[in-house]
Amino acid sequence: MRFKPLFSSIVLIFLCFLLTSTGWLAWEYHLLDQVSAGTADICTMVIAYLLQAAGIAVFSRTFQSKNINQMFLICLVLYLVLMVPAVSSPYPAGTLTFGFLMNFVCGLIAGYYLLILSKTAKEHRAFAFGAGYGLSTLASWLLSLVLPDIYYSGKVLIIAALITGLTGYWIYRQSRQEKTAETKQTPLQAMLSGSKPQQTFPGNAADGQRLIKSAVYGESAADRKSIAILLVLVGLLSMVNSSAFAFPSADLGSSINVELSRLVYGLGLIIAGLINDKNRKYGAVLALVGLMLPFVIYALRSQQVPALIFWLLSYFSFGFYAVYRTIVFTDLASQGQAWHLAGFGLMAGRIGDALGEGVLIAFADTPVVLIILTAILFAAAVILFLKLYPEFYLPKEKMPMSEEDYFLQFSRQYDLSPRERELLRLLLKELTNGEIAGELSISENTVKFHVRNILQKTGCKNRKELSALYAAYP
Repeated sequence: MRFKPLFSSIVLIFLCFLLTSTGWLAWEYHLLDQVSAGTADICTMVIAYLLQAAGIAVFSRTFQSKNINQMFLICLVLYLVLMVPAVSSPYPAGTLTFGFLMNFVCGLIAGYYLLILSKTAKEHRAFAFGAGYGLSTLASWLLSLVLPDIYYSGKVLIIAALITGLTGYWIYRQSRQEKTAETKQTPLQAMLSGSKPQQTFPGNAADGQRLIKSAVYGESAADRKSIAILLVLVGLLSMVNSSAFAFPSADLGSSINVELSRLVYGLGLIIAGLINDKNRKYGAVLALVGLMLPFVIYALRSQQVPALIFWLLSYFSFGFYAVYRTIVFTDLASQGQAWHLAGFGLMAGRIGDALGEGVLIAFADTPVVLIILTAILFAAAVILFLKLYPEFYLPKEKMPMSEEDYFLQFSRQYDLSPRERELLRLLLKELTNGEIAGELSISENTVKFHVRNILQKTGCKNRKELSALYAAYP
C-alpha cells in the first residue's frame, strides 16, 4: 500500500470538508436568526448548492497545472474572508450575499481536492474519500459536543482560521516533498523502477475522450453519451435522496438521538470507501439499494422499532451514495487523463440536491404527491443505472492500445506541445537534426530548441534515453 499518498489524500479531504462544513453550518444558523425557516431552506439547500456546483464547474474549466496549489491557497483564504461577514453580518442582505459567495468558493475548493483525489491510486481512492469525509463528519460532531455554542459565536471564526492554516501548511508541505522527490528520480528511472511519473493537469483535455475509451471501464463506457447519462443518473439519485429523506415517516427525531445518525453516517462513509475499493460494482449497487430504504421506512411507519432500525440503516447507506457519485467520475478522470471530469460527480450531485430540495419545498404540504414523484424519479434512476451497468461493471475484453493512442498518451503525460509532438515522431525514427529541419521546413537551431525542451520535460539526458523512456512507457 502506498501509505503516504493515501494518508495525504485523507488529510486533505478531511481538512477541506471540515472547513467548508463548519462555515456552511455557521452561516445556516446565523441566517435562521434573520429570516424564516422556509427562506433559509431555499437559500442554503437550493441556491447555495447550485452555487457550489457552479464553483466546481468553473474550476474544472480554468485550473492550470503550474499554479494549481497557489490557486487553491487563494481560495482557502478567500473562503475564510467571506465567512467573516457571512456569519456575523447584522443584515440579512449581507449574510446572504457573502454566504452565496462563500458557497461558490466552496465549489472551487471541492474541485481542487477532487482533482487531487483522482491522482490517488485507484485501489485506495474510494477509501481516501470515504475516510476523509467520514472523519470530518465525526470531527464536526465532536466539535459541537466540546463547544456547544460553536456555530452561534465568534469561536467558529477562530476554528475556521486554524483549519485554514493547517490546510495551507499541509499543501505547502506536500508541494515541498513533491519537488524533492522530482529532483531525486528522473521519469525514466521511475518508469524502470516500477513507479509512475508525476502526472500533469493540462487545462484543456481535448484528447481525453479518446484516451478514456481504452480505460478499464471498457471501450464505450466513457464516450460523451455515457457521460451525459451518468451525469443525469447522479442528479436523479441526489434528487431522490433529498426528497425521500423528507417523507413523513423519516422524521424520527423524537424517538432517537439525531446525533447518533451522524456517527452512523460517518461510519457508513468509511465502510463504503473500503467496499468500493474492493469492488466498484458492489459499491454502486449498494448505493442504489440504500435509496430504497426511505420507502421501506414509510411502509413500516406504524411499527416503531423496525422503522428506527431502517432509519439508522438509511443513514449508513447514504455513505455509499456519497462515495459512489464522487468516485465514478474521479475514476474516469484518472483512467482517461481527462482531469476536467474529476469534479463532475459532486457537481451533478449538488444540482440534484438543489432540485430535490425544490421538489420537497413545492410538495411539502402534499406528502402523497411527494412520495409518488420521488418513486418516479427513483424508477428513472434505476432504468439509467441498468443501462450503464453492462458498460461499467460487466467484464469486457480489453482492446489493445493503438500506436497512435500510445503516442498520444505519452505526449499528454509529459505535456508536449503540438510542435514538440511533431519532433518527437521524427526523433523516434532516429532522424538527425538536419533531416528533421528539412522535414518540417525549419532551421536546425529551432530543432535543437525543441529537442532541448522535449528532453527537459521528459527528464531525459539524450535521445537514447528518450527512446528508452518511450519504449518502457506502459
